[in-house]
Amino acid sequence: MSCDSAANLYSELFKTTLEHCQRGYAKPIKTTTDSANKLVEEQLLRLITTRLPLTDQKLMGKFGNARFQGLNAVRQGNLMTAECAFAEARVPLQLNKLSLEGSLLYESLLEQSESYLDYRRGDFDKARNRIFKAIANDVVLESQYGYDILFLHRIHLAHNLVRIDAQRTCFENALELACQILSYLEGVSEVLPISGIWGYERVARQSPELVAIMFAEVTSEIAIILAGQNRQLARHLFAVTFAHLHLQTNHNRHCHLQACVWLLIKQAFVNNDFATFLERASDFLAFGRADTPLLWYATVIDLITLWDELALPDSELIRLEVANMATWEKLPQKFSSLLCVCTNTEAA
Repeated sequence: MSCDSAANLYSELFKTTLEHCQRGYAKPIKTTTDSANKLVEEQLLRLITTRLPLTDQKLMGKFGNARFQGLNAVRQGNLMTAECAFAEARVPLQLNKLSLEGSLLYESLLEQSESYLDYRRGDFDKARNRIFKAIANDVVLESQYGYDILFLHRIHLAHNLVRIDAQRTCFENALELACQILSYLEGVSEVLPISGIWGYERVARQSPELVAIMFAEVTSEIAIILAGQNRQLARHLFAVTFAHLHLQTNHNRHCHLQACVWLLIKQAFVNNDFATFLERASDFLAFGRADTPLLWYATVIDLITLWDELALPDSELIRLEVANMATWEKLPQKFSSLLCVCTNTEAA
């Protein structure tokens, strides 16, 4: 195919993809879906009121608010305030008045919360140790007390390990674990490289909706890691990703189809298979942001990046069209910066 023919082909594909992008953007984001971790914690709170002694419930109720205050303070960047709140939240454990069951559960949730503070401070080893402690508690509660819901909490904690490795720029380790989690949730693998009791039957006992949310969240983490990487590094990292990711070819087996489709779109992009990328991206963008807005935005960023790399005419058209999409709901800061660079606009 001549250069002119290739340019014409790509221009037509871009035109169609941009039209589908506009169509998909007009569709609403599914705002009713909470994070898997939040839904799991809500179920755990209901269990507390039905399973644990009244003394445990009172202590957890009295000091549990301090844990939430600590989390909110970390999110707002008030790390000293968070430290004080978490110190108060530790009082029930220091008093040693909780039942063993209550102590294990309360400590698991607190260790998870405090690991976020360590993460924000850059103390990644301490953050990882807290995650492993929480996982160990969850295993005991699952196996000895019947807390099946904590299985998904363990998956969420494993996801946090991915975030920690990504933050300290250990991208290969982060992607390897992320893809092992995805393969496990799909039922392709039976174990994760983390101490504990696994086996796919534990996934099968969970709500398919919660498993799907978790799958999409971990896939979104992969998108964040790969976003903005130069093409050579992204290709290398994605090769690492697919070496550990074995998705079923039967779409009925996928626990989250759109997330799996995005992985194939990204594979075409990093492998310079531009025609396949544009064809797949066109359908994906037309579908709308739905419950995976981050993956939708990641595809838009790749779309603009490719337009520039191919030096196609009317590059300002796509920039203008994307910039005119006034609101970018649920957009992470990294993506906001990348989109501003892509469209030559300033972050709000």
